[in-house]
Amino acid sequence: MQSSVCVALVHNNNPVRNDYVCAKIELMVTNLHPDYKVKKIEVSYQSEIVPHGYGIAILRDFMYQQLAYKWQKYRLLRTRKLRDWFGFLRIFFVKYILNQNMAAHRWKTNGAIEVAVTDKHIRAWVNFLDSNADYLIVFEDDVIFKDDSNLRINRLLDEVTNNYLNRACYVNLGGGVSLADLMVTSLERCYKENYRHYQKPVTNTTCAYLVNRELITKFMTIVTRKPWLRLIAIDWMINNLFILMNKEVSSVVCMHADPTIFKHGTFTGEYISWQVNK
Repeated sequence: MQSSVCVALVHNNNPVRNDYVCAKIELMVTNLHPDYKVKKIEVSYQSEIVPHGYGIAILRDFMYQQLAYKWQKYRLLRTRKLRDWFGFLRIFFVKYILNQNMAAHRWKTNGAIEVAVTDKHIRAWVNFLDSNADYLIVFEDDVIFKDDSNLRINRLLDEVTNNYLNRACYVNLGGGVSLADLMVTSLERCYKENYRHYQKPVTNTTCAYLVNRELITKFMTIVTRKPWLRLIAIDWMINNLFILMNKEVSSVVCMHADPTIFKHGTFTGEYISWQVNK
């Protein structure tokens, strides 16, 4: 039976970025193996960015603090709950009491942008589920293609189709944060043929990733039941979803391309982050 792939571009209508990435995606689709039926989608609409009020900003801070503790435990790292909460309260005081017109305002604005980006990824997921496609490849508009990206994405699709059929899959394609900063060595199962395999799934950044129907179905079940998850950045939300999968998480296939199949332009310096000068 012919497999189908949905390729989603999440963007903000930046003409310079879109001219580049749309041409690259078109070439990639053209070069995909003819056995794959392909659908392309774009998700760009967002309402006017209005900085969050203090209520939402404070709620998000507490959500991030709680998630940071769970994330430490998930990665089998040592936790110091009391010390971490004390540090959080100290930073909270500085941000919201001493620097009301500086860090707090910046965080409220950046928070609103993060929520808008998360919403776009979720809309891409829903569109994918409605399409009946088997796989979803998501690109953000700061992705940079390499000379061998199209060859390697073909090989990856063959790999997951032949070896992981009917298993939830998450494949990080674009890297971003260094492995040292990500601190997931304790979860690594093996390194094989340019992929790091993890015993529990983790994401890096969401510049470029491949998922399948089984995983996104699980994600959307959780997001629908816990809509407040939409308030955090998409990369953190995905890691939170992995944590919330509980025992099911051990059945998820997680691979990180190393070297990456694509480059994350914001991390390599080829694009400027939207957070600069906000």
